[in-house]
Amino acid sequence: MKRLSHRGWGIALAIGLGLSLTPATFAQAPTVESLLQKAVERGQKGDFEAAVFELNQAIKLAPNNPTAFTLRGVAYTNMGNAKQALEDFTKAIQLAPKAAAPYGYRAIVRRQMLDLPGALADVNEAIKIDGKNPGFYSFRGALHADAGDRAKALSDFQQAAKLFAERGDTEGVKEMQEFITILEKEPAATPSPAAPVQPAQPK
Repeated sequence: MKRLSHRGWGIALAIGLGLSLTPATFAQAPTVESLLQKAVERGQKGDFEAAVFELNQAIKLAPNNPTAFTLRGVAYTNMGNAKQALEDFTKAIQLAPKAAAPYGYRAIVRRQMLDLPGALADVNEAIKIDGKNPGFYSFRGALHADAGDRAKALSDFQQAAKLFAERGDTEGVKEMQEFITILEKEPAATPSPAAPVQPAQPK
């Protein structure tokens, strides 16, 4: 079955997976908040090495801040360092097990590492925590497509399209409809190993 990409993501799209950089997110000193904000700005410009530098400083000041580890994991993912990204997302989950974003991001890394069962387990957990996030359903649909399960992929893409529509995200709806059309036109296929996927540029 043709491998389907999912919505572009990156440090600039942290909100897309449920991570919102609002003052309420931070329980640390203002200096930590300013470092995190600088890291986001660096990432939005594509300078992920600088983002990691800022986040390293934030983690030194606040070693138990899950947001810092999550953002650093996103930066490492965009740098192609899947191993370090996986470690950071796992640490973020340990610090904030009820946060959906680290599970969603770790699922992306696990898919890159061809660990489809691990990726599916993570995105399922993310959906349990935040069942209204269309990005999670879109990504899970891509995982099912990787595995050749067209019925489950279609179901998830349809749910993602519904949630995107509720948010007024016409671009998201259009993309899900394109995925649905591709799957409906393809003959049923047996599951096959997924190929590596590279991080997409932020939209």
